[in-house]
Amino acid sequence: MDAIYYDGKTSQPYDAQVSVFGNSLTINYENGQVVWNISQIDYSSFTGKGKTMLKYGEFPHQYLEFSIDSPLFAALENHLPKRREGFWAFANELAGAGFRGVLITIAIFVAITAGFYFLLLPKIAEYAASQIPMEAEVELGKQFYDSFVGGMEIDEERTKELQAFAKKIDFQTEYPLKFTVVKDKQVNAFALPGGNVVVFDAILEKMKTPEELAALLSHEVTHVKERHSLKGLARGLAGSMVISVVVGDMNAIGNILVSQASNIYELGFTRDMEKEADLEGLEIMYHNKLDPKGMINLMERLHEEEKKYGVDKMPSYLNSHPMTKERIDYISKESKGHSGQKNVELEEIWKKISEK
Repeated sequence: MDAIYYDGKTSQPYDAQVSVFGNSLTINYENGQVVWNISQIDYSSFTGKGKTMLKYGEFPHQYLEFSIDSPLFAALENHLPKRREGFWAFANELAGAGFRGVLITIAIFVAITAGFYFLLLPKIAEYAASQIPMEAEVELGKQFYDSFVGGMEIDEERTKELQAFAKKIDFQTEYPLKFTVVKDKQVNAFALPGGNVVVFDAILEKMKTPEELAALLSHEVTHVKERHSLKGLARGLAGSMVISVVVGDMNAIGNILVSQASNIYELGFTRDMEKEADLEGLEIMYHNKLDPKGMINLMERLHEEEKKYGVDKMPSYLNSHPMTKERIDYISKESKGHSGQKNVELEEIWKKISEK
């Protein structure tokens, strides 16, 4: 039976398949499976307009939304406690008896609460993440690195050359940067909190010039400098993060983030974060007297990948770095009038990387 599922960690809706067996309700969605105890399900205040939304678990709550003409509605009518059904019947009677204004007031309150949870709370969580000292973030980053990269095959030779390549670029940061090449067929690269940048060898195969690699590294290092990965994870764990701030348990914030280390691979940055990484990446290239055309060329190659795979089957890097054509346009505009020069040292190291 079809429904829409909200996991309570983000505001993202997921298409879900739901089945009812005994006193259990099983929800299958793209990130896995959850099981609800039907006796512990509560009706949400968002019921109305032909839809029902169920609430489950401790704060931040999970939700399940489906239409009242859905087979799921009929199936659950026989399982959910009658007292909850009676409450909504009583509420409908009140509405018909002239208490509509009260219900509207309740609806407004619910809307404000939802707005706080889905809009303001992630911002507060981002702020909480930004208050973590750099030293603590670096230690967190090591745990993220061990958790994720530890299960992948590292290309030791290319990693050595990539480290040498990166040392020739002044990224203008105090973060202890570390660059790793892993063997994987996906066109991907991402930044971990604290200074680790992971590059999949498949994306190296797409590049033709050292300036393109410099552009990629400048973009990813900006994610590190601006703490985008940390903030992105915090947004997804907003409720738990803010509770930790309220009770003054800053150590708990680190524990919460590390517990989600495996999710870093699927992390998607906001549009503003991506644009910031692009434009600050350009500034790094200007500072190092590198041709900004390298970033445009990189984006054009990624755009070709978009067209080849299609929107629904794009590699992970492209899924988390959307709107490549739009990015080409504003990068071209911002870099107009800027030029660079060949860097002999980068050229030599690039030859070694590209020939591996």
